[in-house]
Amino acid sequence: EAIGEHYFLGAVAMILICALQVVVALIPGEVVEIAAGYVFGSWMGSLLCLVGIVLGSCTTILLVRRFGSKLVYAFYPKEKIDALPIIRDPAKRNLLTFILFVIPGTPKDLFTYAIGLTDMSIPLYILLTTAARFPSVILSTLSGSAVGDANYGKAVIFVIITAAVSGIGILVYQVFSKSHAKKLAQKESDKDSDEENPS
Repeated sequence: EAIGEHYFLGAVAMILICALQVVVALIPGEVVEIAAGYVFGSWMGSLLCLVGIVLGSCTTILLVRRFGSKLVYAFYPKEKIDALPIIRDPAKRNLLTFILFVIPGTPKDLFTYAIGLTDMSIPLYILLTTAARFPSVILSTLSGSAVGDANYGKAVIFVIITAAVSGIGILVYQVFSKSHAKKLAQKESDKDSDEENPS
């Protein structure tokens, strides 16, 4: 049995927990996703998580656009927000958003707050990030589902894969961020030089 007569309420609660996790970021998203897989199975758990993530993301973006940068800086340092590639490079924002959300282990809640400071439309954001998040979410819910089925060997394998992929993702993100920051800094330096020495 899933969770018996409380299945519907449990599903609603899971959606709200996922939404709250995006807005407040109290606990790691992977923990919530594993729990969803444990209770609801991999596919239903993934669906509930994605619905909750979309709800939380929309809420976050709307709150940022209502209250402005002060809300963002209450959660994250200004320097950290200003340095994000999706803030500093509008021309490549859509592609960068997809890449940053598809990489496991990146601070996706931070990115969501940052997106609220840009002019990206919410439907486009939802389309890009839902597609990008799906592989990571399904991997986490598969781990939880395996535990729920008492298939602990399979669960351990999924957890190891998730941890390894997340670790690699964090390293890739750090290298990507530093490289992108250097390129933008070089562009700004070249622009300043051109302004100081007009032809």
